[in-house]
Amino acid sequence: MDDSELVFGSDEKVEATFSILRSLGVDRVRTSVLWRLVAPEPTSRTRPAFGAGGASDPAAYPAGAWDRYDRIVNSARRYGIELLFSVTGPGPFWASSEPAREEGMLDPNTSDFGAFVAAVGRRYSGTYPDEQPTVAPRPGGLPFLFPPPPPVEPPPTILPRVSMWSIWNEPNQPGWLRPQSQRAGGRNIPASPRVYRGLQDAGYAGLLDSGHGGDAILLAETAPRGALGLSPLTPMRPLLFIRELYCLNGRLRPYTGPAALRRGCPADAAGRARFQADHPGLFRSTGWAHHPYGLEASPSTVDPQPDQVTLAVLPRLTRTLDAIFRRYRVNRRLPVWLTEYGYQTDPPDPIIGVSWRRQAAWINEADYLAHRYRRVRAVAQFLLLDDGPNRKVGASDPRYWGSTFQSGLVTLEGVRKPAFAAYQRPIHASPSRVRRGGSVRVYGQLRPAANGAPLTADVEFRPATSRTWGTVRRISVRSFRNSLLVPVRIVRSGELRLTWRDPAAGNTPQRSRAVAVRAVAPRPAKRRAR
Repeated sequence: MDDSELVFGSDEKVEATFSILRSLGVDRVRTSVLWRLVAPEPTSRTRPAFGAGGASDPAAYPAGAWDRYDRIVNSARRYGIELLFSVTGPGPFWASSEPAREEGMLDPNTSDFGAFVAAVGRRYSGTYPDEQPTVAPRPGGLPFLFPPPPPVEPPPTILPRVSMWSIWNEPNQPGWLRPQSQRAGGRNIPASPRVYRGLQDAGYAGLLDSGHGGDAILLAETAPRGALGLSPLTPMRPLLFIRELYCLNGRLRPYTGPAALRRGCPADAAGRARFQADHPGLFRSTGWAHHPYGLEASPSTVDPQPDQVTLAVLPRLTRTLDAIFRRYRVNRRLPVWLTEYGYQTDPPDPIIGVSWRRQAAWINEADYLAHRYRRVRAVAQFLLLDDGPNRKVGASDPRYWGSTFQSGLVTLEGVRKPAFAAYQRPIHASPSRVRRGGSVRVYGQLRPAANGAPLTADVEFRPATSRTWGTVRRISVRSFRNSLLVPVRIVRSGELRLTWRDPAAGNTPQRSRAVAVRAVAPRPAKRRAR
């Protein structure tokens, strides 16, 4: 995911970005469809007229409003990359519950949002004409090398179809949805779950109305952490958000009476019996989308707060969802899509950045952990290219780097970090320290190769005292996403790497980075007492 390069990039930069992503082995890109960018008169406090077709008609939007997304879907098609469209705010001021406050994320109008989602769905249904088809531009605008573009094709007259969707970004974060809580009954109670429930209902209905009922539709896009307390402008812990979204308390029992009414939940038995039918998207969506960032900690570091969900404690999320579905007598186990993940680096971010070398190792470890979680369907790297600093504040201000992301595989100046190659050719060995003669699990993914291609990979080992690599195991790989996980016996300390050849790339050797493994002496046998 990299909205800066795609949603806000020029024709040439978008083409160059997809070219790079294809060379990395990316098969899907998540893109934010930002309501405010497309909506007419987004800074007006008064809702504009949409004409006879209404707000669900793509033709009712301003001329050129869809150009940036037309550019993305056409370029993605040329490079054989699928899209996940995340339809989200901020919305136009006129759709806010209080337009005078000019906050596009403040309790948005659900009817207006549902109509917008339907308009997006209709435009990218695979049947909508492109009003201004253009020849693909030559890639440009990125300060580093890219593969050659695909052959020039006649411009398509019909816009490509998008077949994967999610509704709103990080609704448990005040930067995306407000209020997070509200005062009621003498105390703060969660509010964003109620607001998001309405947005999700409307968005789900908009996708069904525009012909996308058979598509993959994801829930939530939740952020990993929140504050321990509640206030309108503090982030909410994800598991608290999820329980409240489904109208359940901390013991996973339905709210009743006034407590239910304050949360927009059914207050009586009849309403609770209708809850599933009234909110089909909460129960019929394809899966749950989550952003399990650890940021300053390794992927395997456990967050001690039980309502937070970083990658190491992802089972907390699936256990909670399973328990909720059992409560409503729904026999489903939702899969999970990790639709954002990454690590900031120092340089340039001295606040929470990790070293370039550690970034490379940790994104590979994250892929390994996600591979082990059988409910996980995908992991999305965020970003390709580092964001610039926040120049509205001085360089000594923590917000200079802290309010933007430096989690790219490439620096803003165009220097490829080690993570670029690590993402393209991942490897992870676990554990990194083993008794001599024991085994480590070697995970890898032959990512640049075509999905499911018949490939052969060699696990190579180099002793710590040598410069020579030798093959210790050969594996035939023909799996979904070309992933492998194999045991390798270690008799001495050294390094491991993966090497393979891709026939589609001229059989040029592809090599992963080297990972260190340490063999230690076995424990001495205990003497039997005489």
